[in-house]
Amino acid sequence: MRKNHGCSSGKGHSSRKCPPMPACDTAKSHDHFCEVSGDVVAGTEVDVVIGQVPIQALTESEIHLPDYASDIKVIRKNIFLTQCEAIPFRPAEGTTTTDVKLFVEGYIHKNIQYVEDCDGYVKDYMVNVPFKCFTRVTLPVAIPIPALSSKNSDAREIRELAKDGMGANRCTFGSNTFEFLNEPIRCKLVSWNLTEANFLSNFDKWGRFNKITEKDDINLVLRLSQTQFTANGA
Repeated sequence: MRKNHGCSSGKGHSSRKCPPMPACDTAKSHDHFCEVSGDVVAGTEVDVVIGQVPIQALTESEIHLPDYASDIKVIRKNIFLTQCEAIPFRPAEGTTTTDVKLFVEGYIHKNIQYVEDCDGYVKDYMVNVPFKCFTRVTLPVAIPIPALSSKNSDAREIRELAKDGMGANRCTFGSNTFEFLNEPIRCKLVSWNLTEANFLSNFDKWGRFNKITEKDDINLVLRLSQTQFTANGA
């Protein structure tokens, strides 16, 4: 039976949590003892701030109010990130690098308070203004290059000669697969600064408007960190 890993809303929305890989069945296996197959290494594992990065993003948006307004009283703003991913630049495996590609995505939540007439009530209209950007960042410290993995059995396949010596034995085969679990680069929003310019348009005959064109200058400070292991004596 399939297990539902989606949201309970039933509207096609997916969760950001990665679900486990599906399996049709659980095979029977025979347990054996484990053995230490190499040197036991001691060291320290610490969280390292690899860079505090200032980022600038520009966006332009058109906001249509649900009613005609005579004046904007105040616009309250908050910035939220929906994505911040740093991918190390890869010169060669087993080395280090100071360059990462940074992908940032988020939105500005704006609460626009306005009045329709000279003696009307103050109304609220809330809207999200999305933005995204990507750039290359040179870090002040070097980070290790992520190690590659090979999980497909046909990439490093082991085959045996058939008994007649005329080809491979299709009933006996093996493979060598491996997976390195690299520490991810974490991203945290430390602060933001927003400068905007508003342009009003689409006026009616009483001089009221219902369209706002906004040009936003978004400045973010992002803190990149990574858990790193250092062996004793290294």
